Amino acid sequence: MVEIKNPLYATMSLSTQTLHASKHLHETPEVTPAIGVTTTFLYKKDSMEANNYGASQRYVYSREGRPNTTQVESTLSTVMEGHAVVFGSGLTAALAILLHYKPKKVAIGESYFGIRRVLAQYSAVAGNVQVVGTECGFEGVDLVWLESPINPTGEIKDISCYALRAHAAGAKLVVDATLAPPPLSYPFRQGADVVIHSASKYLGGHEDLLAGVVVSRGAAMAEDLRRTRSALGLGAGSLETWLLQRSLATLSVRVVQQAKTAARLVALLESFRRCAVSTACHVPSAADLALGRRLAAVRHASLQQVSCAEAQHPNGFGAVFSVYFASKTQALFVAKQLRLHSFATSLGGVHSLVDWRHAMDATSEPTMLRVSIGLESFDDLAADWRQALTALDAHECASKL
Repeated sequence: MVEIKNPLYATMSLSTQTLHASKHLHETPEVTPAIGVTTTFLYKKDSMEANNYGASQRYVYSREGRPNTTQVESTLSTVMEGHAVVFGSGLTAALAILLHYKPKKVAIGESYFGIRRVLAQYSAVAGNVQVVGTECGFEGVDLVWLESPINPTGEIKDISCYALRAHAAGAKLVVDATLAPPPLSYPFRQGADVVIHSASKYLGGHEDLLAGVVVSRGAAMAEDLRRTRSALGLGAGSLETWLLQRSLATLSVRVVQQAKTAARLVALLESFRRCAVSTACHVPSAADLALGRRLAAVRHASLQQVSCAEAQHPNGFGAVFSVYFASKTQALFVAKQLRLHSFATSLGGVHSLVDWRHAMDATSEPTMLRVSIGLESFDDLAADWRQALTALDAHECASKL
């Protein structure tokens, strides 16, 4: 496939890129590209060659490529500052990376449990794959897999530090930046070799599509990934890629607003927790205790003291954070008591969600709730947390009578 990026948009703002970066691939008069549902495409009658469907894009069979996929990959390539390849899910995207690099020793830190399952499947086929932590030395490591921000806490790792360590050991660095898409982070600027996203989350943003994206620095790796996608049938469907293109148009306004609201809510919840603690200078009121004494911890990048924060996240942190309680019972009570946070898994959508992660991932602490902030107003979400925490306190006090 020929180059699908249009250099005209490389230096434009994110909001302009998401709206216009794939326009050179549109061959029909619709302002919004149509969904193409065909599985096969006409040959030229005189030569049995594939027809040109815009900017020298030629299609024969949809498993190999289709206009909707090419259009969204063009937009993502510009937005992500690399060469994007779309897959049917984030996990199939992860598998494609492993099949490309064929590592024998992988260093991986805190990460989504699904990635470790993919690693196990890859190891079963490749055989003899050693998996170590990212805090260990990287001697003999082929691939370093770094999640930043981390699911479920939303805390960040210093990508540039890991890039230096990985490259010094001759390894490649893959950064899973699902929780902080542009404009919140651009991992290639910190030295990443490959960036991966579960596009079902912030890139999709509306809880209505399943897809994954791998972004490479060079076009050669992207072409190899497309060959793997075609050979194994790992691609996303026309509806999913069309929905993803639609969602990208609002990426900058969605993600920035979600990040701002999350940071404010994290600060509020942390203030509740701290105000419930007695110190030499502060004696908690009854209201302070009702709101904060059940909160054991709040974790998010905005509460970290890390030197990389400003350079790595110039436009804010992700909108996912974790809240810890003293018991599993308290955590579940709050999850069910919240009214504007849907009690459901996943993250990154326009609706705020609260998830008891222990149900999906047994390694997650049962006292923890993962919170994903959507596009509701801060005031309404704050009031929702106030009523849920107050109800928890009243319930706990009544149970002691």
